[in-house]
Amino acid sequence: MEVIDIASGDVIDRFDGKNLVVNSGILNVCHLLGGDVAGHALTTIKVGTNPTAPALTDTAITGAFSKAIDSVAYVGNNIVQFIYSIDGTEANGITIQEAGLFNSAGVLFARKTRSAIVKTSAIALQGVWEIQIS
Repeated sequence: MEVIDIASGDVIDRFDGKNLVVNSGILNVCHLLGGDVAGHALTTIKVGTNPTAPALTDTAITGAFSKAIDSVAYVGNNIVQFIYSIDGTEANGITIQEAGLFNSAGVLFARKTRSAIVKTSAIALQGVWEIQIS
């Protein structure tokens, strides 16, 4: 995740960290692999205010702002990237400390936390959420 100063276009902060695929995300993958209609594509990013470390039992993002993923890219044979952005008019007033990747049924797939970002109209966020199958 990069924090961009809107006035200058400069990257003023960058966060790169591992995420936790939660229990509901693991179940979603199992359904997708089996061709079950209960499996849904990952389509949404949510950011919120909970700084608590991710746990397998997580199911939600606190005080969430939600936005559709901008695009998806497939890198090599085992990596999928979910590209997202939150512009200067979005999520203002939230102290962002967590992010989650959700499927089209609104089920949490993965969650990560970071140091606080006080979101204002002066900054935008952009990022690539990467999932690697090993």
